Amino acid sequence: MAKVAQLRDNIDKTRYIVLRRENMLGRAPEVNILVDNAVVSRHHARVACPPGTSAYFAEDVSARGVYVNFRRIKGRHPLKEGDRICVIRFHNVHPTEIEKMSPQQLHDCCEDPRVEGIKAVADFTFGHVEMSETKAFALQSLQEEKPEGLLAKLKGIFGKKD
Repeated sequence: MAKVAQLRDNIDKTRYIVLRRENMLGRAPEVNILVDNAVVSRHHARVACPPGTSAYFAEDVSARGVYVNFRRIKGRHPLKEGDRICVIRFHNVHPTEIEKMSPQQLHDCCEDPRVEGIKAVADFTFGHVEMSETKAFALQSLQEEKPEGLLAKLKGIFGKKD
């Protein structure tokens, strides 16, 4: 069964990603979650599922940091459905000021168009549904649409198996 996740980038382009057991987010041509932005490292974050398990984790492999639910992670961080993995750009904001912010304050700054200095350049929603490889391949046609949300869209199309 394939797992599918949603990725929004800094130009508000949304696409669906069929997750592998080993995924790399970055700018390098060989990554499977490509984000074309100078803030993003060539190999920025790893999203993986160890063999023999079904639990995914995010791992920061960059110098600039990776945020899960608007909290910076160090090392491996377990993921659950609905978690948001972000790469955040800070302009004219000191890193110590960011560290003082609560996750809700950081979220609000990223979402508010009036705030110039803090933006999520990659926003990866880790929500997935189980589906056959055939349905996952058919999902590529949805990339042109602007989805309302990954889980609502996927559950509506494919249904959810509990």
